[in-house]
Amino acid sequence: MHVLITGGTGFIGSRLALACRAQGRRVTVLGQTNTAAEAENIAELTAASIRVVNASVTDGAALAEAMQGVELVFHLAAAQHEMNVPDAHFRAVNVEGSRNVLESAIRHGVRRVVHGSTIGVYGSADGVIDEHTSCRPDNIYGVTKLEAERLALSFGDRIEVVAARIPEIYGPGDRRLLKLFRAIERRKFVNIGRGENLHHPMYVDDLTAALLVLARHPEAPGNVFLLAGKEAVTTNEMVAAVAAAVGAPAPRVRLPLAPLLGLATLMELTLRPLGIQPPLHRRRMDFFRKSFSLRPTRAAALGILPQTGFREGARATAAWYQAAGLLPPIAGASPDGGRPVRIPQTPRAATLMVPAVDPALDEALTAKMEPFDSFWEAPADIERGYRTFAAFYRYNYLRHLPTDRAADVLVISCGPGYFVNLLRQQGYTNVVGIDSFPDKVAHAVRRGLDCRVARAFGFLTAGGPWDAIIAEQELNHLTKDEILRFLTLCREKLRDGGTLIVHAINGAHPIVGSESRWGNFDHYNAWTQYSLHQALEHTGYREIQVFPLNLYVFWTNPLNYVALAWDTLTRVFFRFCFKMVGKTNALFSKKIGAVGRKRDRG
Repeated sequence: MHVLITGGTGFIGSRLALACRAQGRRVTVLGQTNTAAEAENIAELTAASIRVVNASVTDGAALAEAMQGVELVFHLAAAQHEMNVPDAHFRAVNVEGSRNVLESAIRHGVRRVVHGSTIGVYGSADGVIDEHTSCRPDNIYGVTKLEAERLALSFGDRIEVVAARIPEIYGPGDRRLLKLFRAIERRKFVNIGRGENLHHPMYVDDLTAALLVLARHPEAPGNVFLLAGKEAVTTNEMVAAVAAAVGAPAPRVRLPLAPLLGLATLMELTLRPLGIQPPLHRRRMDFFRKSFSLRPTRAAALGILPQTGFREGARATAAWYQAAGLLPPIAGASPDGGRPVRIPQTPRAATLMVPAVDPALDEALTAKMEPFDSFWEAPADIERGYRTFAAFYRYNYLRHLPTDRAADVLVISCGPGYFVNLLRQQGYTNVVGIDSFPDKVAHAVRRGLDCRVARAFGFLTAGGPWDAIIAEQELNHLTKDEILRFLTLCREKLRDGGTLIVHAINGAHPIVGSESRWGNFDHYNAWTQYSLHQALEHTGYREIQVFPLNLYVFWTNPLNYVALAWDTLTRVFFRFCFKMVGKTNALFSKKIGAVGRKRDRG
C-alpha cells in the first residue's frame, strides 16, 4: 500500500511515516523545512527510503505530484504555532489546505483520508472531555481546525474520511517538551500553584498505533475519534516523572499561582498595545492551571488502548534527548531504570590533563558568528560548489581515507554536503554529515545525502563508533581548551585504527598567516606544522602526518598552472629564509591539514 502523510516532516508525521515504512508500506511525505528539527526529520526519512516532497498543502501542483498512486492519506499538516501571522494564514493552511488535500485525494482515487484534528477544538473546557463535549475553540488555531474537521467530514459521500482529535503528544523526536526536561535537569524549574491540575498527554508510539487502526477499521469512516494517552497525570506527577527520567531531584520551590496570573494579565494589557511581546502571559500559565482528562470512548470501542504511561514515556523521551545530545547523559542510571548508561570516558584523561567532555559545551562554544560546527566557505553558487570543492577534497583528502567503501565515516561541519557527496560518488556507502545550520543541510537533503542538523559535541558524544571523522571547519574556530576537548572526543569515538582528518590556517605563512589569524573575529589561534602535530600527539593520536592543502587543483584552468608555479617558488624562498634563522618549518601553504590514527592495540 502507498501512503501519503501531509505534515510528514514534523514530529508526529515523521514518526508515523517511519512506522508505516517499518510495516513494509511505500511512503511519501509532503511537508516543509521551517526548523532545524524538520531538517533532521527529513534526513532520517530519506535514510529510510521515504520520498519527501518539500511543499505546503496550499500548493496544488505539489499535492498532485505527491498523490500519484496513493491509496491512503494521513492529513496532519497544519498552521499551529506561527507567531505574528494574520488569521488568514491559519485559514489558508488549515481550512483551504484541507480542502486541497481532500479534492486531490478524490481525483487520484484515494480510498481513505485520516484527518488530523485537535483537542484544541474544545477550547478552555475542563473536567472530563469526550467526543460529545461541546466544541468552543478560543483561538484562531482551534477555530480553523474545527472548520477543517467539519469540512473533511462533509466529503464523506465521495471518499472515506475519519477525523482524529489528537491531544498533546510527546516521545522520542519531540522538541516541545524539551524546555521542561532541560529546566528540571538544570534545577531551574519552579512549581507554580498547587500542581494538582490534570494533563492527559499521549505517547507518540501509542498515537501512531491508533492512527493505523483508524486507517483500516471498517467502522471508522464518517466518525470523529478523540484520542488520549494511557492515563491523566497531575502537574506534580508529570514534573516528578521528568525529574526521575533526567536524574534530577524533584523541584521544591513553589510560587503561588494567583499573583503570577495577575502579573501576566497586567503585562498583556500594558505591553501588547505597545507591540511588545510580554515575557509572561496567561497562556504560558495554562500548564499550571488548566485541568482536564480525556475519555476516548469511541476509540476504545475499536480496540485502541494506549500502552505507555507517562513515567515510562518520560524515561524513553529523556533517553532520546540524551542520545541526540540535547540533554547530558546520566551517570549510573538508564532510561529503563535498570542497566546503567555508559558515559563515554576521555581516554588517557589523567595523563593528558584534558578536561572531561560535556555535550552541553556546544551551547558554550566561544565562536558565535562563524561557529565551528558549520561550514562557511560555500560559494554564492551553491550547486557549483559540488564540483569545485570535490576537486579540492579529491586532491587533498581522499588518499587519507579508509580504502574500505563500507567504512563508517562522519563529516563534521558538512554544510551543503560537498565532501559527503564526493564520498558517495567514490562508492562510500556509510557516510553521515552534520552541520548546525539547517539552511545549509537542506541543500544536502535535497540531493538525497545523509546530512543532519546537529551540534558537533553532542552528536559525537551520543553516536559512534566511526572508522573516520573529518572536520570541514578549521580548528582555529575553537579555543585551545575546546580543541583539546574536541580532539579527545573524536579519538574516543574512533574504532581502533580509525582516522581523524582536521585542518587549520597556517600561521607560518609569512604573507597571509597573520591576517588569517586576526582577520576573523572568530579565529582564536593559528597553527604551524609543529603545533598541529603537537596537539594531535598530546591527545593520543599516532601515525600523524601534517600536510599542505593545495588550493590550485582545477587543472582545466590554465591560470592555475601559473599560480601553482608562483606558489612553488615562494615556498622555496620562504623555506630558505626560515633556514637562515634556524627554523625547520617546511609547510608554507595558506592552510595545512593533518591526519592522525587511533592505535590502542599493537
